[in-house]
Amino acid sequence: MAARVMLILVAAYALWRWVDWTRVRDALLSMSPIPLAVAVALASADRVLMAAKWRQLVRAAGGSLRLADATNIYYQTCFTDLVFPNVVASEGLRVYLGRRLGIPLALLLGSMAIERMVAAAVAIVLAAGGLLYLAAAVEPQMRRLFLEIIGVTALVAALGVLAIWWTPLHRVAGRAVRERISPRVFQLLKKLSAALVSYRAQPRTLAINLVLAVAENLLQIVNFYIIGRALGVRVPMLPFFAAIAVTALVRRLAMHVEGRGLGEGAAVVMFALLGVQKDAAVALTFAHYALWLLASLPGAYFLLRSGVRLSDLRTGTSS
Repeated sequence: MAARVMLILVAAYALWRWVDWTRVRDALLSMSPIPLAVAVALASADRVLMAAKWRQLVRAAGGSLRLADATNIYYQTCFTDLVFPNVVASEGLRVYLGRRLGIPLALLLGSMAIERMVAAAVAIVLAAGGLLYLAAAVEPQMRRLFLEIIGVTALVAALGVLAIWWTPLHRVAGRAVRERISPRVFQLLKKLSAALVSYRAQPRTLAINLVLAVAENLLQIVNFYIIGRALGVRVPMLPFFAAIAVTALVRRLAMHVEGRGLGEGAAVVMFALLGVQKDAAVALTFAHYALWLLASLPGAYFLLRSGVRLSDLRTGTSS
């Protein structure tokens, strides 16, 4: 918590000290309404695509989930993700809402884990490609650093895949915790292990989910590009896409560390490498966040209608 507060304070001071907020305001006010509407429409389509991606995994494991219900849930979790940038809050909400629809907890957790694994794999590959392109075309002196970052990220990803899919590791973990947890929790972990491993026998399902994950990532990159063009950021398409692919991965990782600020800060740094003025880079990241929040506002309505409370999230994830 102390480290998180310190990072926020440092970021706030840097923004106050080095950013010309008059220029940021003028850039935001100069945006044409047409690209803004397109950006909001793409962000809304992203919600539906993410819902379809998750629904596909639930149904492949034998669960029942309508696309309308999955979209409703994703709108709520995306809104929560933007307002309370913490992966525990948004994913805890998804578990609770999924349980209310009658999806078995082990199947629910398994589908979410596989979805995140596939999404992370796509984000890592795109970010690696982006770093290699930037190292070759923009910052050749940073090639070694970029390669080291790619190597470490790939290693962490491989360990994550082993944790999800390697059955002997599940057995070792089960023996290690069996005496320390209740029989009910142990049975849940056994079911979760079975749910995770069951996807290994469904290569077609995983291939389709992979294609959907690629489409989702590309849609988000295109969305960022449209906002950038509307703000007058004139960076060639390939370097722009490469920078966004890198920051998208940082943003995913940031949700597990301190929240959204790290991801937005990474975007400003990457655009600086491309020669974008810091005021324009800040305006771009701010506009992207604001438009995605606008596209997620239906989630606020659905959240109010659902009547979810914090106590519900605690009980729902353990039932």
